[in-house]
Formats: sequence, C-alpha cells, structure tokens
Amino acid sequence: MELILIIGLVVLVGIIVFIIITHQYSDSEDAKERRAFVKFMKAMKIKSNGKYYKYALQLDKTVHSRIMKCFTIARELLMTLDNPLEASVYIASAKNNSNDKPVLQDMDFDKFFYCFRLIRNVDAFFDEKKMMEAYSICKTDKKDILEPFARAWVDQKNAELQIDFETAKEFVSKGRDFPLFVNLDIMAKRSEIEIDEKNIINDIDDNGLKIIIYSLIRAKYEGIYMSEEESCKINKANVLEYNDTFKITVELLKSLYVLKRDVNRFTNTMIKAHTAGVKINFSMTDLYSLSDDQFDILVSNIIKASDKGISIDQKDLIRQNIQGNDIAQLVKALIKANEFGLDLTPDELMNYMNNTHCDVVKFVKAYNFAVKHNLPSEEGTPLSKDHLVEYSRPNADLFDYVQGLQKAIDIKAMVVEARKSGGSNGLVTDLGITYPNLKRHFMKFGSVLGAIGATIDAYQQGLQMSFPLASAICASEEFDLDSAIYWAQTPEVMTVKPEITCLSKDGVQVTPKINVTVRGKLELIFAGYDLDVLFKRINEAVTMEFGLAADYEEIMKTLPQISQNVLNRINEEDKQKEIKTKYVREKELNEISRYELLDVNIYDLVIGQNVKAELEFRQAQIDSEIRRLKAEADRAKAEADIRIAMVQQYKDGTKPNFNELHKANLLDDKRAEILSGYES
Repeated sequence: MELILIIGLVVLVGIIVFIIITHQYSDSEDAKERRAFVKFMKAMKIKSNGKYYKYALQLDKTVHSRIMKCFTIARELLMTLDNPLEASVYIASAKNNSNDKPVLQDMDFDKFFYCFRLIRNVDAFFDEKKMMEAYSICKTDKKDILEPFARAWVDQKNAELQIDFETAKEFVSKGRDFPLFVNLDIMAKRSEIEIDEKNIINDIDDNGLKIIIYSLIRAKYEGIYMSEEESCKINKANVLEYNDTFKITVELLKSLYVLKRDVNRFTNTMIKAHTAGVKINFSMTDLYSLSDDQFDILVSNIIKASDKGISIDQKDLIRQNIQGNDIAQLVKALIKANEFGLDLTPDELMNYMNNTHCDVVKFVKAYNFAVKHNLPSEEGTPLSKDHLVEYSRPNADLFDYVQGLQKAIDIKAMVVEARKSGGSNGLVTDLGITYPNLKRHFMKFGSVLGAIGATIDAYQQGLQMSFPLASAICASEEFDLDSAIYWAQTPEVMTVKPEITCLSKDGVQVTPKINVTVRGKLELIFAGYDLDVLFKRINEAVTMEFGLAADYEEIMKTLPQISQNVLNRINEEDKQKEIKTKYVREKELNEISRYELLDVNIYDLVIGQNVKAELEFRQAQIDSEIRRLKAEADRAKAEADIRIAMVQQYKDGTKPNFNELHKANLLDDKRAEILSGYES
C-alpha cells in the first residue's frame, strides 16, 4: 500500500512538473514566434507538408521572418512552384559561399521577386534555385545587373533563342554584357544568321561580338553570308569561294577578329567586290597572310581590272604582294596596255617588275610611244620591248628616254640644216646628241629629255654647251642644268678679296677697293680655274698698273683708265691662252678662268703712308747720328792727347797748367781705356 502511495505521489509530482514546464515553454518567445508562423501559414493557405513542415518550424525566427516576407511579397509567384514552402525556405535560408551570410537582405526581396516574376512569366522551368544563382552572380557590392539580366532572359525566351542557363551564368560571371549579347543574338536570328552562342561568347569579347554580328547582318543583306553548315559541306578548308561568288561565315570573322584584323573594313571590301561582280578566290591561308591594307589594295585593283575587262590570276597578285611589288602599279600598267592595244600579258609585266624593279607603267607608256613613233634602236632596228627591258634600270624613266630620243630626231633639221651627218640612226651629232651618248646618259642618270632640252635651249641662246657637257652637269653636285645655264647667262658683281696695298712711284701706299662683274663660261664650267685665282690675277694687274703711274695723284686721277687697262690685260691673256688650248691637251684648259670678266671697277682708294719720305727722313737721322758720334770721338782723342802732354811736362820738370794737370791726374788711370775707346 505504501509502495502504491509512493508511486502515485511520484507520478503526481511528474505531472505537476510537466504542466509547469509546458506552461513556461508555451509562454516563451520561441513558442510565440512559432505560433505566429503557423498562424501566418494558415492565413496564407499554405498546406502543411508533414515532415518538411516540421523542419520549417524548427528554423530560426529570422528565417521565419524571411519566409513570411517572401509570401507577403510574392505569394502568387511562390504558389506556382511545386512546393511553395520548400521554395520559400530555400530562398530565405540561402547563404553566401564566400562569407556565410544570407544572400538576400531585407531590402533585396522586392527586386528579387520582381525579376523572378518577369522570368517565370516566360520560362516556367526557371525555378528558385536558378533564380538564386542568377541573383548571386548579378548582384554584388560592385555590380547590380539583376534586372537587366532578367529582361535579357525574357527577351531571348520570347525570341526563342537557344541560350541555356549555364551558358548565360558563365557569360555573366566573366563580367560580360549579357543584355548586349541577347540583343545581338536576336538581331542575328531575325536576319536568319546561325550562331553557336556557347562557342562565340567564349572566344570573342563584347566589342568583337558587336562588330561580328553587325558585319554578318550586312553580309546577309548583301547576299554574301554563308552558314557554318553550308561552309562545312561545300569546302572543309573554308575557302571563300562558293559557286560564282564568295561568302562570309561566322568562323571566318571570328578568326579575323582574333588576329586583330579590322572586321568592318574586311566586310566593306567584300561587299564592294560583290557589288562590282568580282569573284574572290583567296584561300584562308592567303587571307590571313595579308594585312588589311594589302587586302584592300588587292581587291580594289582586281575590281579596277575587272571593270576594264582584264582577268588577273589572284594567286599571282598575292605572290607579287608578298614579294613587295606595287600591285596598284601593275594593274595600272595592265589597264594602260589594254588601252593602247599592246601585246603585254600580266606575266610579262610581273616578270618585268621582278627582274628590273622599275616603274612598269612608264615601261608600258615608253613601249607604246616607241611603237607609235617607230623609234630606232642602237642597231637601227625598231625599238622593241626587249630593248626597253635591256635599258631598264631602277629609278630610270623609260618614257623620258623615248621622248628624248624622239626629240633628238625632231631637232636634227633645225640644228644641222645644211649637212647630212646624222647617220643611219637619224640622231643629231653636232651637239653630241648621239645614240651612244643618249644611252650612256640614260644608263647613268636615267633622264635624257631634260638634258636634251637644256642643250638645245643653251644652243639657241648662244651658249657653248654640248650634250656630253649637259650630262656632266647632271653628275655635278654644285650645279644642275637650270642653275648652270643661269650661271652662264647672268652677270654677277663681286668684291675682290683680299684687298692688297700697292706702292706708287713717289713712294705713297695706296689700297684699292675693287668690284668686278663676271659671268660664267659654260664650256669651262668644270675645266677653268675659280674666282680665287681670278682675284689674284686682278690684284697683280692692278699692282702693275699702279707701278706705272708717276705718283699717287696721277693714280687717283686715272682710276677709270686703270680699271679698263686691268680688264683688257686679263682678257687679252685669257684670249691668248684659249687660242693656245686649241692645239694642246684638254687638261691644260685649267689655265683659263671659268668666268668671263665683264668689267673691273676700282671705286675707292685708301691713301696710306708716304714710304719714300719716311725712308729719306730715317736716312737723315742715321747720317746725323754718324756725324755726332764721329765728333765725340775726335773730342775724346784731343782730351786724351792733352792729358798725356801734361803728364810728360810734369815728368820733365816743367810746371804744367794745373787745371789741365788736375784733370790729367784724375783721368790718368783711365788713359788706356780712353785710348782704346777712341780706337774703337
């Protein structure tokens, strides 16, 4: 009995304790929160889901608060999901992997569910997990692109693009502009352009995407687009040749962009060729080896040739470009040859460029000129293209050469009217314009037309210039033909330097200031002596003329006549030397000045010292000094004799003159010196 009472008492105490604990617990904050949560879920008509519902009840009150906020903001959206409570719990409790903090803060719920709602309206398979992943990569401390991402996702779904979520997520995580890509992809789809989104976004940056898509759309509009599938079927090497035209592919533009080529410029060039009806058959290898400028030049020149009905092997053009030849020049030469009706093929002109490195356009013009005027060669046969190839030299102007040849033939009658000395080749020989001279000059300097023209102009103006001399002037660093002719035609006034001082017969120094007027002698431009020698000769002649005058006053009175005499003296000497050189070797021409002395003008005279008077004055001074010294010597001898006599008187006992004796005694010890000094 007692045992039963004890057991009953223990049970009663346990019940009381349980009631107390239960009462205390029911009055705690957690219990209140759970009751509020349950009440909210019932109000939202969220059906309990057994085990998961119990799991939700055990969550932290902060999570409960977020769950309730989710349903408050987006109940309708959550109810469309398979398990609204599970979705809300996932959204409310999601943590950031980097800092283990809740992904959604209170202020982010509105934007999160706004974007989630946009996407769910068009994509029923976009669940809360994808939305949370999108949120985590689109909204951070440094960026907030959740709404643009959502709108871009809606746009691509409406456009029925095939962009999967993993591709989009990878694209955004790399900091790429997903809305831009979607817009570009939509534009491509509307233009029926096929794009492998995953591949292209991994290989090309945003700027490249924009450039490539716009280029593809333009290519599609112009009819030069080809899909990748067609490209693989037609030619796996991806040659740009398709039937009778060419096509642009996504892979082609992508490859060019990766190589840092100007895709827009390439597309423009391709469109230009297509518009002109030109077929481009460059391979991908050829295309990649060309720069943008080279590709533009090649296509532009192919179009030019096509417009003139000229067909050119494009492979040869590429080879010429690689060898550094001027493609534009080659095509221009072909067009010129076609206009002239010459039998010049592209291969011939290419070989000419490769072998001579000369201007092929001028070669074509020269050949046409030679054929048109039936010009002779050195052998007297018609001048052929083989002759012109033989004469070609880098930087030499063949067209200038044939024009000079024709001019030489045309002026024969004018220069040698009365004689027939041109020979079978019909060239002018009087002025040295012979075929060998023309060819020699062309081979050395490259231009004969100017030399012939200068020779004829000088001849007509009375100047002594031959074609060999003109050729020599071309080789000179001091002159060119124009400056040489001007030098020989134009008088120039110069001051004679250095100035010299002369002496007239009356011994007066005079320093003349001399101006001379000179003009070049074209025939002695290289052979004669220069101005320094001419000035020395003028000074010598002036000195001789001054020496003939009686005095300086006569020089001053006759300066004009002296100037004329100096001019005549020098010119007469030059004339005699010039006559002499006709019978001696040409090297002796340097005895003649290369300047013609036209006038001598002694315009001023500086009078210096009278040297004769100065010399006479100095001679008088010297004579006077000699006389004085002689008198002093005589006086010293006389005094010495007196002293000797007085000393002798004293020795003889005769009373001498004491004044004189005193003097003798004082100077007796220096007698020897006095005598020796007198003798000296």
